[in-house]
Amino acid sequence: MKLLVIEDDANISFALKRFFAEQGYEVNACFSLAEAYQLHPERHDFIILDLNLPDGEGFEYLAYVRSREIQTPIILLTVRDQERDVVRGLKMGADDYITKPFSLAVLKARIEAILRRASPDKNENTLQCGTLKLDRTTKTAFLSGKTLELSQREYELLEYLTENQERTLPRERILDRLWGWEREEVFDNTLSVTVKRLRAKLAPYQHYIRTVRGIGYRMTEEEQ
Repeated sequence: MKLLVIEDDANISFALKRFFAEQGYEVNACFSLAEAYQLHPERHDFIILDLNLPDGEGFEYLAYVRSREIQTPIILLTVRDQERDVVRGLKMGADDYITKPFSLAVLKARIEAILRRASPDKNENTLQCGTLKLDRTTKTAFLSGKTLELSQREYELLEYLTENQERTLPRERILDRLWGWEREEVFDNTLSVTVKRLRAKLAPYQHYIRTVRGIGYRMTEEEQ
């Protein structure tokens, strides 16, 4: 597994490189945008990207990667915790946004979750998040082994969130996916109401569907 770390703080860069090398990763580290542009993002399995770099912003590199349709997963790891930066990063195509200070164990878990979701050898007919399991062939959801009674729209939303587990999905994208051309006829609170009903049916695991304020929703096993 090849990891690219773009981080200008030498201490953090060293800690990341040592930690992930011990976990069996091959780690390339650089300290600036100029260096990062030379390291071929498509040749890496994952990218950890700081926003504050000596020769520009990490957003520039994120835009560079996504504009070339390179799908290498990217986590933004930064001291910048303002909502507008989080929203901007996720809308530009980052797979996650983690603020400093951070836990190496949590960062590793986030990376592994994103890679599991993207893995080509996963069972495409089954999705799982904790005790929740979805059978995509029968369009049936199970919680702790018990069948959930879901409407078609509730199942579609649950499936979409679960197949994008640990990724924040903007409300606009969810509305486009679930309602398509009917979207203009959908009330503003329709999605919120559907999420509320789903959470009630997922109890006591309603925390699986997390609201990301100002953006949308994320499916996760982690409790807040």
